[in-house]
Amino acid sequence: MHLSQRAFRMRHYHNLPGMRTVWILVAFSAFYALTLLYCRTISYRDPSSVFFDANRAYDRLYSGHRIEQANTYIASIDGPHQQRLSNLESPFLCLGIATVARRGTQYVRTTVASLFAGLSKEERSSIFFDLLIGHTDPAEHPIFAERWLDILPDRILQYPKDTAESAQVIAWEEGGWYRNKSIHDYRYLLSDCYATGARYIAMVEDDTLAVEGWFQRLLHALDIVRAKMDKYPSDERWIYLRLFYTDDLLGWNSEQWATYLFWSFLVWISVSTVIYASKRRFPRQLEFINAEVMASLSLVCIPAMILLFFMAGKQTMMPLSPGVQEMNKYGCCSQGFVYSRDMVPHILDKLKLETKGLVDMQMEKIADAGKYIRWAVVPPLLQHIGATSSKGYGFDDNARQIWSFRYEQYRFDKDTNYPKIKG
Repeated sequence: MHLSQRAFRMRHYHNLPGMRTVWILVAFSAFYALTLLYCRTISYRDPSSVFFDANRAYDRLYSGHRIEQANTYIASIDGPHQQRLSNLESPFLCLGIATVARRGTQYVRTTVASLFAGLSKEERSSIFFDLLIGHTDPAEHPIFAERWLDILPDRILQYPKDTAESAQVIAWEEGGWYRNKSIHDYRYLLSDCYATGARYIAMVEDDTLAVEGWFQRLLHALDIVRAKMDKYPSDERWIYLRLFYTDDLLGWNSEQWATYLFWSFLVWISVSTVIYASKRRFPRQLEFINAEVMASLSLVCIPAMILLFFMAGKQTMMPLSPGVQEMNKYGCCSQGFVYSRDMVPHILDKLKLETKGLVDMQMEKIADAGKYIRWAVVPPLLQHIGATSSKGYGFDDNARQIWSFRYEQYRFDKDTNYPKIKG
């Protein structure tokens, strides 16, 4: 009898209204702890997450593989120099790369190798490679005597001699005005690419790494851009297709706090309403949900899950869908832009007005002023691999942080279902 009374008291104790709340909170706490551990395993590469782990996030999961492929390709180049066959038709794409000597590692050979390794003859013949060695004396660049320089570029662009422009470039070089010179070099190379008659112009920085099959992926992305632009009003224009973006700026932006607050409140009130309505509709089945339990769910559990949603990071919870997406804001940086031919004269005209500043900042100003649409390939087709900046001292800390975590999710095996080249 004594044992029966004790068991009855224990059951009665556990069924007390206050204890229901305690057990629910204990169970929720255990679930929440497990969810936190899970978020640590999936969000460590998301810079917008509190679980971001810089010690692991910058591992070269895919880019290490591509660097090996590129270095193997560039080392294998041999044989006599072969000029690109001239065609009656203009090239489909002019690939422009401006390179300057950096302190330490020269990334440009790896960049170029990653772009040309694996191209078919048909693909290579549709590309005009325009390489600018950004020194008044090209021999100052460590790559000037390397063998691949005689084989891969269709043109090695140099500065004109004994002109007012060359004098200005020399003054920039001697004065260390790298920002001014970077805008000049960009415009000079873009103008030369435009003169080839290419339908599209890709401006790629000399410290990037292209994904395997980048050219066919680019063709597919341009098809998507054309199809999407057909749905816009006829007066809408696009300024560029972005081949690289960094995830750092694609997080929870503070200027959108009101939007986040609105949706958080909407989720909170919706879930609370569903629980309350379910309790009214099924009172016997949900008799354990009393006023205290309802308050705990509404004031503790639901807000905690909403908070965890933001803690996990935007790129974890709301990643950009693969394909081609609008990126009219928060796109960085200038590692790779593709321009349609009809947009280039306007860009060249606007860049003439600028004497300083970073290329990506000036491009965003032009896009904002003209209200042009900006597109981005997701995942990006380029990775930034430079740890030393081409813009001079003081930029290296930023250079190390320009990284695409999404790029590292590419697989090692090559997808062969690329669309064919379209004229």
